Amino acid sequence: MVLHALDPVSQDAIPVQEHRGALKVEVGDTTNDKVSVTSTFGIAVYADTLPTPTLDIADSRNGWLYTKIAANTDKFNYYSYGAASSSHQYTLGDIVTLNFVGSVDNFLGGTSLPFIIVYSKPTGVGDAGVFYHSKRTFGCNMVVPNNIVGGEPCNWFHGRKPNLKNHNRFIELTTTTVEGDNLDTEEILFISVHSDSSSGVGTQILLTSIGYNLKDEIKRNIMLV
Repeated sequence: MVLHALDPVSQDAIPVQEHRGALKVEVGDTTNDKVSVTSTFGIAVYADTLPTPTLDIADSRNGWLYTKIAANTDKFNYYSYGAASSSHQYTLGDIVTLNFVGSVDNFLGGTSLPFIIVYSKPTGVGDAGVFYHSKRTFGCNMVVPNNIVGGEPCNWFHGRKPNLKNHNRFIELTTTTVEGDNLDTEEILFISVHSDSSSGVGTQILLTSIGYNLKDEIKRNIMLV
């Protein structure tokens, strides 16, 4: 008999596998895990985000809701990977897929769109930033047809298209900017999803998951609950 559970994003029935005496739910290419906005790990994920994310109580949607309430440089920074918590140090060249699932609730322009940043470890020689050596930023290209509809859940990704078990539209992050040497051999420091610090008051973004695939070995899709 095959057990099934509901996918927290799509509400589809998905198979549950037994894994070392525990049950493990597979979501596409990634293992379903989660982090609570109120937990110690959740606080580490959103780190220096201002204002802090909340749950969407009003509309009962899954995920973390970020709303910009003042005309300043506030933004969210959600960290999905940190080198300090990994026994193996992956490199920029190991990146297969970077992705997040979520919606832009009110589109006020290009600065309303979230994006992904990958930082590499500082070396002390030729570092492009105070805490990193190189930085790769992956964003949405608004020149090509990437229509944004307020509140529409989408699968945003860079690299290989992730196999996510939902019915969302995919938006590929094709605009890439780099700082520093940007060598594939550089070790990854952080992988993170951000909003734009120059976004307007009232910018509202809901993310339900953040994920990555490194070297086809580590495949995560972290549910934000």
